[in-house]
Amino acid sequence: MNAEGKGEDEHRHRCLVRWVIKARIQDRDAAVRFLEGYRDVTGKTIKGWNQIHPKSNLDRDVRDQWNKGNRGNDGEWK
Repeated sequence: MNAEGKGEDEHRHRCLVRWVIKARIQDRDAAVRFLEGYRDVTGKTIKGWNQIHPKSNLDRDVRDQWNKGNRGNDGEWK
């Protein structure tokens, strides 16, 4: 992967972090379900981001950015 591709991946990651933070503000339980998964009304397990992408830093970065005061505004990164 070239440096440009790495920059695009980082940009997408930061956008996703901001999206999860915004979701957390609007509906914390929905954000947790997105990250951790859940059981639907039939009892079927729906995998969350962390199960689908076990090597991802998303959960860690969401917590880090939240603790630094990031509230998901466009372009915000602390």
